[in-house]
Amino acid sequence: MSPSRKLPVAEIVGHELEADLEQVCRLCELDRKELMDWVSEGIAEPRGPERARWRFSARQVRRVYIARRLKRDLELDTGALPVVLDLIEEVELLRRRVRLLERVIED
Repeated sequence: MSPSRKLPVAEIVGHELEADLEQVCRLCELDRKELMDWVSEGIAEPRGPERARWRFSARQVRRVYIARRLKRDLELDTGALPVVLDLIEEVELLRRRVRLLERVIED
């Protein structure tokens, strides 16, 4: 798929709510081995008893997509990715809470 025809990952996954191993590889531009290594590192946690039946939630696909960008753009070590991803998610949660509190205070 050409870059001009790519849809944002969230938009694609949002329609299906979850993705299989091949879809995640395609969406996040990873090969199978790298994604399987990332699962063993704790970067993503698919549901399913075996690789052939793994299902990745939209949240997990987003984590893999962000991990790929961090690794490519910032050259982060694979071992650091789970911690960085957890910190990013924590910051996002705190920002949502602050926005909610701001709305409550403004009312």
